[in-house]
Amino acid sequence: MDDAEDLYALLQVHAKASPEVIKKAYYTLMQKNHPDRGGDLQLAQRINHAYDILNDPERRKRYDLWRAKIQRQREMVKQEHAQQARKAKEKAQEQAALKAEQAELKKLEGSFQTPALWGQHLVMADERGHRVLIMNLKGEVVWKYGKQVGQSLKKPRLAHFSKEGKILVADCGQQQVLKLNLKKQTVWSYTYQNQSVQMRAQAQPAFVDGTENGGILVTDTGNRMVFEVTPDHQIAWQFNGQLAFNLKLSHLLIKPELFMPVSAFEVEPGLYLIADQGNGRILLLNRKGKLVWIYPEKKNESLRAVNFAYRLKSGNIWITSDKLIEVNTKGEVVWEYSKLNDSDIKQAYPLTESRFLVDFSHLVKRGINQEMMMLDHAGKILFRHYYSQHRFI
Repeated sequence: MDDAEDLYALLQVHAKASPEVIKKAYYTLMQKNHPDRGGDLQLAQRINHAYDILNDPERRKRYDLWRAKIQRQREMVKQEHAQQARKAKEKAQEQAALKAEQAELKKLEGSFQTPALWGQHLVMADERGHRVLIMNLKGEVVWKYGKQVGQSLKKPRLAHFSKEGKILVADCGQQQVLKLNLKKQTVWSYTYQNQSVQMRAQAQPAFVDGTENGGILVTDTGNRMVFEVTPDHQIAWQFNGQLAFNLKLSHLLIKPELFMPVSAFEVEPGLYLIADQGNGRILLLNRKGKLVWIYPEKKNESLRAVNFAYRLKSGNIWITSDKLIEVNTKGEVVWEYSKLNDSDIKQAYPLTESRFLVDFSHLVKRGINQEMMMLDHAGKILFRHYYSQHRFI
């Protein structure tokens, strides 16, 4: 008999089985496997040996101690093999990354499509990996910035392509906004240098986008404000949730003390679309703070956990949370995508040929994936790739 054989498994009983259960199982097996009934002699001998040990209290006690020791040893070997496999995988990934670095992107081909897509290249902020990546539609990382000498980032919340082909980064952890080129040179930065000590201390730039006059629109969740910075680092406009008075009294829906902007775009010169997570509303307002449009209206409940808002060419608005909805100017939901489970959609953009792009965090077993996905309006996935993974254990 194999010294490592599990006698309980051989008799088909639980390790805590009573003597009566063991005896019954033994007789049942021997009726099927006794040599006089055409059974296998060696198997019958192993069954007899197992029964002799497990039927004797002292021998069974010694066997249980030995069995537990063997199981611990097997678990240690299993963990060691798993660790070796993990190291081998990490080494393979490092080698693949080195190959990708050798063929790193030097020039953006094609044209600007959305803030997240230029030609066939996607830009994404790996917040947990403290880096910014550019990935092609084959899922290959062709450019990265961060975690290198002279490339310091800390929890970047967002990365966008600007319309002139630069990369805008909301480096939340280091309280700065960067504009980079593909040579990984910082061509412009904003570090709150002209602001008060309090504003600098609370700064959490979470979303950035360019404006028509060459400025940068910054969504700062720490200071609960949206502001436009000029190329020479001056604040040309800012909004902190205090709307101008209007006769419809819809400005009363926005409480400045709850204002928490999470995304902002200049949709026309001097006209801004802001997703306000704190008040659960989407605002369209001008530079004077006058409210042009709001969703939802007073008669409807506020939005829960809104993350992002984007205006389409049609004038309709896309809004993301754990799902993506399209709202027309009347405040009616005309389309919805809600097929992602346990997900939080960070941003979403329409593409040509009825396709669209979704950047989201996805709760998976033992962790969270940050993923980018391209789909058609029927929900067919055309591209899906995770660019960051955070493991809980």
